[in-house]
Amino acid sequence: MARNTFATIGILAVLLLSFTVVSAAATDNNFTISINGAGESSSNPATGANGELVNFTAQIENNNVDYPLVNLSWSGVDISNGEENDTTGNTTFSPTVEISATGSFHALKVSVTNETGESIANLTVSVYYLDNTTVVIPPTSTNTLCEAEGFDDKGDLEISDFDINNNGEGKDDEWNYLDEIEVIVEIENTNDDENIDDVEVKIVIYDNKIENGGNDVTNDFDIEDEVITSIGKLKDDDQESVTFLIEVPADADDSTYYMYIMTYEDGNESEQCMSESNKLDDDFYFKFSVESVDYDESVTAKGSELDTVINTYCGQQNLEISIPIYNLGSDEEEKVLVNIYNSDLGINEYEIIDDLDNGDKETVNFFIDIPEGLSKEKYDLDITTYFDWDDDEDEDFITAYDEEVSDSSIRLSIISCGSSTSAPSINAALDSETIIGKEIVIKAIVTNNGDDNDFVISASNFESWANLVSVSPQTVSINEGEFEEVTIKLMPTKEGTQSFKINAIVDGESYDQSVSLSVSEKASVFDGIDNAVLYTIIIIVAVLILIFLALIVRVSRRSAKPQF
Repeated sequence: MARNTFATIGILAVLLLSFTVVSAAATDNNFTISINGAGESSSNPATGANGELVNFTAQIENNNVDYPLVNLSWSGVDISNGEENDTTGNTTFSPTVEISATGSFHALKVSVTNETGESIANLTVSVYYLDNTTVVIPPTSTNTLCEAEGFDDKGDLEISDFDINNNGEGKDDEWNYLDEIEVIVEIENTNDDENIDDVEVKIVIYDNKIENGGNDVTNDFDIEDEVITSIGKLKDDDQESVTFLIEVPADADDSTYYMYIMTYEDGNESEQCMSESNKLDDDFYFKFSVESVDYDESVTAKGSELDTVINTYCGQQNLEISIPIYNLGSDEEEKVLVNIYNSDLGINEYEIIDDLDNGDKETVNFFIDIPEGLSKEKYDLDITTYFDWDDDEDEDFITAYDEEVSDSSIRLSIISCGSSTSAPSINAALDSETIIGKEIVIKAIVTNNGDDNDFVISASNFESWANLVSVSPQTVSINEGEFEEVTIKLMPTKEGTQSFKINAIVDGESYDQSVSLSVSEKASVFDGIDNAVLYTIIIIVAVLILIFLALIVRVSRRSAKPQF
């Protein structure tokens, strides 16, 4: 009985595997069919109105060397028929599919015959479609933000001025990804006799006009404060200005948006609320758009996290350069090569980013040495990103990438050089394991290259991956030419290659030393066991399982014997 059970399970497994293989490919006799672009999947369907005929692209590949020339014919339910004769079989064609509100895909069937009309392959592939008929939302009587919040536009508050400053690459009403926007709003108390307490200003962004049933998409944008409460009491016949700061995120939808502004007295909105102004479009909103970028400009180094100016000094070792790299396009990049370069400093460094999804950001860290005896006060590090990687090429070479962007740089400001010997030297060494949950101990030697002085020692830039336990000592007096040892303890919370800075402040000047280390996960029961031992354990366990199964079979046979 057990033998039959095992046999049945094996047969079912083979059948399931064969079904999986068949359903996963549209191939017959070395001919393959696929849908390219719209229609290829449920996440990328051909779209149109109910009953509309929409073209899609099908591709045939002929990998059968016995039939260099073939005849093709295609058909399907609600799919246009067609044929192509005396073709190599490596071709594309564009039938139409009729969009239906009740379905989601149709089957495209392709018959492949030889020159005599004999059938040599039959191919079937699904064509996905979607009815995108627009549902018209009837306009509402609500036009303003006050009304949308449940109040009337009334009272003594007035939006007396409104201005937009785009500090990025876009325009004031056409925003680009990662642009930094200033929205300046002036509020006036038009009452000549009475003050208004607790005045606040609110910003809300919609994907359509309020009157057309627009949705609140404010959270799709990075806004420092959506409600500003700093005005407080606004005296009679007085004005105050507030500034909203907005950064356009890399994953924002390219579309048209409507910005609404509302000022009100907190807790008394029913008497003091205003969201209309002749400074706004149609008195109610500010209309703007977010523009997409071309593919050849889509992977770039920019944004508020990019330090465009870094102070350093001659002879500094391991200066950390952190660069945020954004994918602003619609495609995932399997590899991105990042380069920083300055010929005068002899810097030409590369780092690789793996799997940068569209709308995502990755930070690359470089550690560079600043030469002694520099003649200039400022040097520019040029940043270049290479993407659209050819996976047949070596990822370390720029020739393996078809696209590049070189529109960013970092200014290195040399704050000390002629008297560079006065800058303290900071050398660090790891004095413990680097495992999550265990304290990391770093010993730093701070050498005074100047006159006798007092130093303040601290650590920074560790917050994203560790908690600071202690810095000891935090202040120390060091004589000229001498050194002191400082112990820094961190508790790691995140694995991977991490870095932080040791800071020494003397005479008001801050000197930094970057430290890089690799943090491992917590040790498991298999840590320290080499592969050979691990494989031996696996084999022993497998043998024990087989013995156990054999015993079960033997017992089942005995119990099955007839009793007389």
